Amino acid sequence: MTTASAAGAALAACSRDGRTGGGTLDRVTYLTSFGNLGRDAYIHAAVHKEYFAEAGIEVNVQYGQAGDYNHNQLLAGQAQFASIDAAGAIIRAGKAAKPEDRSLRIIGVVHQRTLNAVAAFADMGFTAPRDLRGKTLGAVVGAAPRALFPAFARLAGIDEKSITWVDATTQNSGNLLVSNRVAALATQLPTKPGLEKLAGGRTVMMFPYSDFIADLYGMTIMTHQNVIDRSPDLVRRFNQAIMRGVRYAVDNPEEIGEVLRGIDNTVDAGQAAQELAILKPNSLPAAGVAVGTFDEARMARNIALLQELGLIPPGLSPADVADARFLPTSDR
Repeated sequence: MTTASAAGAALAACSRDGRTGGGTLDRVTYLTSFGNLGRDAYIHAAVHKEYFAEAGIEVNVQYGQAGDYNHNQLLAGQAQFASIDAAGAIIRAGKAAKPEDRSLRIIGVVHQRTLNAVAAFADMGFTAPRDLRGKTLGAVVGAAPRALFPAFARLAGIDEKSITWVDATTQNSGNLLVSNRVAALATQLPTKPGLEKLAGGRTVMMFPYSDFIADLYGMTIMTHQNVIDRSPDLVRRFNQAIMRGVRYAVDNPEEIGEVLRGIDNTVDAGQAAQELAILKPNSLPAAGVAVGTFDEARMARNIALLQELGLIPPGLSPADVADARFLPTSDR
């Protein structure tokens, strides 16, 4: 079965439109960006507040992974919606070898600024990005922080050729930093509380890519073109509900931290709340604009930046990666 037909079959199997078929809920599978952490708790906020139920949707929340995993799961039809970093999505679309590999679409933007960053311990003498020159850095293979590092390095005045890379996994990346096997870690801003906890309270310095790449979007919600074609109303309702969850989660971090702990008692509710607090200034757009909003002009600038930096070839357009028809009109 091709990836396109697999996605269509998965939608047909997992979703039943309750608005036309006897009152049952539409069933969909959603992948978090990475595991079950505070930074992804907006999906649980939307479930907890019954935003999905109000929209006629039942969501099977699965834990996603960094790198290409979520992208490949959507292409294969194993999920209908997933959280994927905008830069990673654009780079994969730009490098797609086959048309069907360019069939995923961004339908909403969770983070108005990229959350990619480099983390290093303050007690190791790091005070500015230039201190990374000549150091050993860890990064998850295929993940956006590694893919975007050349852009960050160029704009921050770091010779990228001076960096030695150590391949990490989502499971061992924090330990690589804490054990000093790497001097710094290409990661995302919300990892700061977890890294500090893992390191017994040592202070982590974060060097955000957004200090140098201000226009780049962060985490997005993506789906397959087949899902859009078969059930555009489902896409619209899902996007509305999850963005309401984003707004509620960042406005009520302690409550949603406890919700997350209720789902998984291994979760540190306080750490989850700290992660959500980090998300708030990066997720809320201008006053009066709904959470989740993006515009094609800025998406075009995202693409142009990645082309200019040599990360993708010319020829990609916003329509190849994003569909703005499903943006929420309100996040309340």
